[in-house]
Amino acid sequence: MTHYRRAGVAPLRFAAAAALLAVAQLASSADPPRAVLRVEKAMIVDATGFEAPMAAATLFLPAGWKSQGGVLWGQQFACTNGYNFDWKAQSPDGSETIAVLAQTRWETNNYGAGPSTPGCQSAPFTTSRQYLEAVVQRWHPGARPLDFRQREDLMREAASYNTNTPMPLGFTKTWADAGELLFAFNEGGRDMRGSAAATVVFSLTRTQAPGTAQMDALTAFALPGYGVTAPNGKLNLTFFDAIRKTMQPNPQWSQRIANHNGAIAQVALEESRKRAAIISSTNAEIAKIREEAWNASQESADRRAREFGELIRGVETYNDANAPGGAVQLSNQYNNAWRLTDGSYVLTNDASFQPYRDLGVDGQKLEQAK
Repeated sequence: MTHYRRAGVAPLRFAAAAALLAVAQLASSADPPRAVLRVEKAMIVDATGFEAPMAAATLFLPAGWKSQGGVLWGQQFACTNGYNFDWKAQSPDGSETIAVLAQTRWETNNYGAGPSTPGCQSAPFTTSRQYLEAVVQRWHPGARPLDFRQREDLMREAASYNTNTPMPLGFTKTWADAGELLFAFNEGGRDMRGSAAATVVFSLTRTQAPGTAQMDALTAFALPGYGVTAPNGKLNLTFFDAIRKTMQPNPQWSQRIANHNGAIAQVALEESRKRAAIISSTNAEIAKIREEAWNASQESADRRAREFGELIRGVETYNDANAPGGAVQLSNQYNNAWRLTDGSYVLTNDASFQPYRDLGVDGQKLEQAK
């Protein structure tokens, strides 16, 4: 069991829910009452992947937080079909950060062959823990791992990946492994704490012909992860997980990405004997592949189409005539939700909360959808 006080984390157990940290320090400079979370809708934007910028996903951030980055495209992301994620949001004072961790693909085998996919790397990681330890070192060099836990909830959500397929002279087995790493680091002389979580899909192909040695080839794809940091003593994991659970992929973007991935997968299949590049080395050719993907009629979506985040979990649906579709989904860790006249939302467990009295802004209390 983790000793959270010794680790410098607010006393929250990984496996238990707890009250959210006072948002006076987290969400607004207006010094709202404790147990009140004021949030605003934010977007993670894909600005260059298609013919016009579009939202890849939406989420709710505490009021006053600023975000930057989004979905990026380029030759350096050849291993992940030409695109990746580089997005983060920070509190007004910059002391707290939420980040989408980049998706990653790697390979390893026991017979000395190099990566089968152009642009990919060889790596020895065979568990989500090993992968996250490497991710944290790239994110914050010199960081010290403090604790690790399996994320059974994320593994259940990825259970459809788990398969075992017999093959001539062997088998192929695929499984999902998810975890979360707690770590410490120093930033500008300040003692900091952080958490990084990700789901990794592993696929092992094992073959052995009579009279030959067993041959194992392992490929792995880490879906985009979720990382957070805060000063020592202020890393409130329940608060940050409540933000994570509001992430919702844009269905239109997801379909475009599914078509893109499917087109590249088809090219890879047709050209596998020639070991041709999945994504060419020039921007013009990358653009051509994307254009073909837009018009592709994909019969079976690549499972990586669901690579961005999880579908909404741990949320409550509220009636909101001003929201698209007449409803909005917010964290279910609060009993009451309000929409303010400035377009932001407030979540609170305080039954006596009054928006004008406490925040100086009028608002309407939202009813849960039936």
